[in-house]
Amino acid sequence: MISASVSNIELFRDWSASEDCPYCGGNGCSACDNQGYRDAEWLLKRLRGEEPESQQMKAGSALHSFLENANPDTDAYTLEGEFEGSYYRFDFNCDCQIVWQPMRELSVEKEYGGLLVRGRVDGINGKRITDYKTTSRFDPEHLFEGVQWRFYLDMMAADEFQWVVFVLKEFGAPGCYEINQVHDLRQHRYPGLHESCAAIAKAYEAFVSALPPERWQRKSLLQQPPAAA
Repeated sequence: MISASVSNIELFRDWSASEDCPYCGGNGCSACDNQGYRDAEWLLKRLRGEEPESQQMKAGSALHSFLENANPDTDAYTLEGEFEGSYYRFDFNCDCQIVWQPMRELSVEKEYGGLLVRGRVDGINGKRITDYKTTSRFDPEHLFEGVQWRFYLDMMAADEFQWVVFVLKEFGAPGCYEINQVHDLRQHRYPGLHESCAAIAKAYEAFVSALPPERWQRKSLLQQPPAAA
């Protein structure tokens, strides 16, 4: 069975839905350099995981790790430490409160026809899923239009999806960031949610099924031995 992460399905949806790069609207950015965005190779390279992480993405991973391991009773306005061999510091220069999640970093998966969709949620509390996002430019419409929240609600039979969006700005020494905005956004389950997810899963499956696995699958997965009969 073909498998795909929720993030790769979201990337495919972005690529197939717009003539312009969804991250910059065609103005040029580090995601596309305003060149060749509609070229299928642009997408396939990212599905294979061959595009190196940007500094902003690495900072986001570090902040995720610090939030996951933070003391739930802390009143600190700074999170800092080492992450994957580099030092990071995040100063919260805005009023905000981050609610501690009793269940964190949960792996989930669900079959949609011939596609196994995999994901990992940052936190879940009852019927509400929480996802942490980091960005340099707050764009709520892009989040609302996406499929990530729809898949997670459907895969986990949850009712509410919450984004906690941290707006980062690097300052001073490398690895030091100011968080000057924290946004709380919500979306909810709606009739036809499962059908929406099944439709985009079917489109993704059709796209990759027409190609040899080495064109779209990560090398680490291609090299795994076949499962025992």
